[in-house]
Amino acid sequence: MAGSDRMPRSLWTAGVASLGGAAIAAGIARLSTPFPLLPFLRFDAAEIFDVLSFLIFGPIGGLVTSLAHWYGLIVNGGALVPGVGETMKLIAVLSTLLGLFLGIRLSRGSIWWGLVGAVASRTLVMSLVTFLLYYVLLPNVYLPFGSRALQRVGISVQGELTLALLMTTLNGVFNAIHVFVSVIPAMAVYGAVLRALPSIRRYVTITPLLRRNP
Repeated sequence: MAGSDRMPRSLWTAGVASLGGAAIAAGIARLSTPFPLLPFLRFDAAEIFDVLSFLIFGPIGGLVTSLAHWYGLIVNGGALVPGVGETMKLIAVLSTLLGLFLGIRLSRGSIWWGLVGAVASRTLVMSLVTFLLYYVLLPNVYLPFGSRALQRVGISVQGELTLALLMTTLNGVFNAIHVFVSVIPAMAVYGAVLRALPSIRRYVTITPLLRRNP
């Protein structure tokens, strides 16, 4: 994230655009691994670019890259209900970035507390959204879908509320793990970028607080 000097707008724009394009390409290529308990949930490598954009180019950079990622998924399609799965992904990514932002700010620069914040934020937000989706908003679509998904891995559940709560719990576990899958590699690349491009150290620090927008 940003150091004390303002990053040139051209560098910021080029960097965010490049990472946004990489996120779109990774999403379309489906560079992902299924979550064993619910294989329709996948650990998505494209999120690494969203987090990396946040770390290097700040909250607005992360937001722009995340929206590009979401748009690529919308255009590519394939969700059970058009737009819903893609929007769930966007909420998951943004809640991760929000947790990183708050954790880093409240700890005055600790990226590890940012990681803790990301886990807490994403898990809580996505658990709430999942329960609302399965039990309140679209139960006729997602409860049968969830039941079939669980049966494929040998789990049988009786009762709509029990099913919704189990899907919410498993989704929470998935999202907590996904934070590490997304953030740890992004942190590693972030450090490598600073080592490989020392000229940008004046704009980006290894112990970030807040990014001043270009």
